[in-house]
Amino acid sequence: MSLQRLSSPKPLILDGGTATHLERAYHKNLTGTALWSSSCLYQDPQAIRNVHLDYLRAGADIISTCSYQASVAGFKEFTQTKAKELMQSSVSLATEARDTFWDEYQKGEKENSPRRDIPLVALSLGPYGAILCNGAEYTGDYGDATFDDVLRFHKERLDIYAPMFDQVDFIAFETIPSLQEANIIRELLRNVPNCPPTWVSFSCRNSHLVSHGEPLTECINSCMDVPSVVAVGVNCTNPQYVEDLIGITRRQLDDMGLVEKWVVCYPDAGAAWDDVRREWILSTALPADAFGTLSEKWVNAVDKKRIIIGGCCNTTPNHIRNLRLQVFG
Repeated sequence: MSLQRLSSPKPLILDGGTATHLERAYHKNLTGTALWSSSCLYQDPQAIRNVHLDYLRAGADIISTCSYQASVAGFKEFTQTKAKELMQSSVSLATEARDTFWDEYQKGEKENSPRRDIPLVALSLGPYGAILCNGAEYTGDYGDATFDDVLRFHKERLDIYAPMFDQVDFIAFETIPSLQEANIIRELLRNVPNCPPTWVSFSCRNSHLVSHGEPLTECINSCMDVPSVVAVGVNCTNPQYVEDLIGITRRQLDDMGLVEKWVVCYPDAGAAWDDVRREWILSTALPADAFGTLSEKWVNAVDKKRIIIGGCCNTTPNHIRNLRLQVFG
């Protein structure tokens, strides 16, 4: 299904922030836990279903599983078998929500839902830094962790999710902060049989460098010779840098002769993080209508073609609703 949808160049709308929407609408204080949103896989799975449904009803074509920070090490209070079951349940929750939405949409129960094809599911896989719980996905500083340590981390998770590959339309390696981790993902994906279509998105510190300091162009080069990688771009990055970053991404792909590859773009809402209080400063975040207005510049940077566009931290269903209206009218 996902490859058929990608044969059309029109934009696809991704969902918005999972953890921040979970926290504000359904479940408090997730930022204080090592598992972040993945703690709801055992604490409150219905809340995860509700978040998926909220984004689908707002117009998302793609929803992301609640698995960004999930790992066996993160579920250390459970047996390894139970930890794997919880991780795999993130896929089941997303597909259940997708099927529930599609059933109600087909019956016309949600008249305000935008017209579209059956939504798609992306398996969300955060970087090694996500399990360190120290903001390392925004610096790429992994301390004493070696290339092999990070490779084993990513391989363990892919092995756990491999039985679910037929239930997802994409794998999303998200918030990758460095060229080294991009190279690790490249090395891993070259040896994954029956790998679903994959995108790799980077966290960036400014309009041309990823968080660790390497040029985005080098990071794009590192993974575009992997057949399963169908898209590359940026996420969890301040909106002020996005127009330049996705312009760079599109030009780089075109210069490499990869015009069929897609750009993926889902910035955060621009809220600052207070590391002392461990909370977002929401007064600095873009409201939903302003986020939607900015998105016009982002889709125009790629000529309104071959872009997967959504939101990350502190974006909400209202942000996605406004984004979709701006993109499709």
